[in-house]
Amino acid sequence: MTTPRSFSISSAVTSLLLTALLILALLSPTLARAGVGFQPVVPEELKMTSEPQAAGAPAIILFRQVDRDDNGRTSHEDNYYRVKILTEEGRKQADVEIPFYKGNNVVGVHARTIRPDGSIAEFDGKVYEKTIAKARGLKYSAKTFTLPDVQVDSVIEYYYTLDL
Repeated sequence: MTTPRSFSISSAVTSLLLTALLILALLSPTLARAGVGFQPVVPEELKMTSEPQAAGAPAIILFRQVDRDDNGRTSHEDNYYRVKILTEEGRKQADVEIPFYKGNNVVGVHARTIRPDGSIAEFDGKVYEKTIAKARGLKYSAKTFTLPDVQVDSVIEYYYTLDL
C-alpha cells in the first residue's frame, strides 16, 4: 500500500508543476513586455550641449533599443527611444510619429520629457492615428503625439509596443 500512496503524491506534484509551467508559458508574453520602462536620468546627458561627432545636429539619438519576439501567435516589437534636443530646430522631435502597416497595431505608448534641470514632464495627452498612404487594400498609418514642455537641452523618451 505504500507504493500506491507515494505514486499518488508524486502524480499530484507532477500535475501541480505542469499546471505552473502552463500558466508561466501563457503569461510569458505579458511578463516580457513588463520589462519595458524608462531608463534612469543620466546627469551627463542633461549637461550635454553638443555632440562633436554630429556637429550642428539639432537633436541626436542617445539610445535606441528594439526587442522583437517572432513567436508567431503573439509576435511583437518593443521599441524605446531616448533623444537629446540640442537646438531650437531640434524641438520638432517632440512631434512623434510611429508608422505601422494595416494588420499591425501600436499599443502601450509611454513618453516623457526630462527638462534641463532634471525635472520630468510626463506625457498624459492623447495618441492620434492618421493615414499616411492607402492604395489597393494596403494601408500605412501612424500613431502620433506631442511630448510636453520640450526645450533646448531637454531629453525626450518614449517607448511603445508594435503588435505584429
